[in-house]
Amino acid sequence: MLVIADTSTLSTLPRETFADGMAEVIKTAAIKDLSLFELLESQNPEKPQNLEQIIARCIDIKRGVVERDERESGERRLLNFGHTLGHALEKHYNYTGLSHGFAVAVGMAEITKASENHGLTQEGTAERLISLIKKFSLPAEDSAPVQDYLSGVMLDKKRAGSNINLVLLRGIGDSFVHPLPVNELAKFLGVEAGK
Repeated sequence: MLVIADTSTLSTLPRETFADGMAEVIKTAAIKDLSLFELLESQNPEKPQNLEQIIARCIDIKRGVVERDERESGERRLLNFGHTLGHALEKHYNYTGLSHGFAVAVGMAEITKASENHGLTQEGTAERLISLIKKFSLPAEDSAPVQDYLSGVMLDKKRAGSNINLVLLRGIGDSFVHPLPVNELAKFLGVEAGK
């Protein structure tokens, strides 16, 4: 397999489109690579340095995960960090007006705040993640409250019968899959279902 990434084309992108892609970069660092996350924290978001190194590391992380779990039965699920709520938020807006990366950024922030509130994530992780999300001009929250798009989670591919597999962070660079009964999701997220 060959991956060609011409980083010179990135300078031609509108700022919003570049930010959209950075959501996936932040996700990759958050789930698998503390040193990559720290590198992102040190970047000037207007003109990031080390883009070749950052992109190469993201490709290598994803390559390794997919090679080890081709059928998404274990480790590959970690690549869905932020996507459970992100996809539900996209569905809420009927896939218009909110880009995938922006929705995933909100999903990463919301799920990490909830996980930290339940003691599953190291204290301060959500604040650090949200700071990096905002640094790259991504949203960490949406005007629609979580309860407004919670029903969209029921259709998510991470759902397995009466459970949903949430991807959470123990800390930056350390992620895990947390199975949760679907009927406990609203409580986990700190919202009342149906309100």
